[in-house]
Amino acid sequence: MDKSVCRMHENDTKHSPQPEWKRFFPAADHRWAMGLRRGNAAEFLAPSEVAKQVRAERSHWLKDDPHKYAALTPVAETSLNETVEWARSLGVEIDASLSPWEQLLSLGRAWEVDFVWLVVDEVGIYRVAGGVVCFPSSWALQAKLGCTLSETHHPVAGLNAALGRQIDTFLNKLVPEEAWLRENAGYCRSADRNQHPTRRSQPLDAAISLDEVWVRLEHQMLLKMPLSKSVLFAIRVEVVPLQQVLESAEAAANLARHLITMSPAAAEYKGLSMARDAILLLTRR
Repeated sequence: MDKSVCRMHENDTKHSPQPEWKRFFPAADHRWAMGLRRGNAAEFLAPSEVAKQVRAERSHWLKDDPHKYAALTPVAETSLNETVEWARSLGVEIDASLSPWEQLLSLGRAWEVDFVWLVVDEVGIYRVAGGVVCFPSSWALQAKLGCTLSETHHPVAGLNAALGRQIDTFLNKLVPEEAWLRENAGYCRSADRNQHPTRRSQPLDAAISLDEVWVRLEHQMLLKMPLSKSVLFAIRVEVVPLQQVLESAEAAANLARHLITMSPAAAEYKGLSMARDAILLLTRR
């Protein structure tokens, strides 16, 4: 990443508010859980304290390689039109005379969140049809097009067995314009929000030190659109140093419990197979 984008991350850590750690590290053993709660879509999408830096970074990646970070299939154009109209009602300025592709990129630059549309097919199955994902966690949007949500989550150890049917039922029963929120935490060796697989991030291993471990905090929203009936899946990404988590004794204890009770398969998916013991030691300092 170029130096200007690195400076954006430095500013983020100085000005971001303290996360609600319990949402990411509850006082419980590790397990795959939906953990959904009702929320407000407008509040979820409202500008954060670091909006300027995040939008600048999104613009950087969308200019650098737009087809790597954005995708629009024909079946998603109705969802795009509906989402753009809704975004404009929330104050986002997007020129309606632009082509669908340019409107997609404009929305990707205007919002801080990554977003994809899940569009229902002729047999009632929701499939990824397009969106903008500038800050992926080791996955590529292009590779997920046409996938069901279960197929999208296929690499997640034990997730389909634990939640597959619940996810499908939930998507079909979603009430339009009713937002649902959840959180997820991941781990990496870089402060970069953009962890696209082509960027080949250095993995975590047993030799890591405290200042090499970063925690990816994903704030997620699911919202069914009223006209197209597609589901807008939005993700707001924060990347914080592990040290920030450990400053809370409760968060540190809960994280340690998660690490201890995480299955080997789950640890492998999270990129922790070689680093779990080392991170566990760091939580006990």
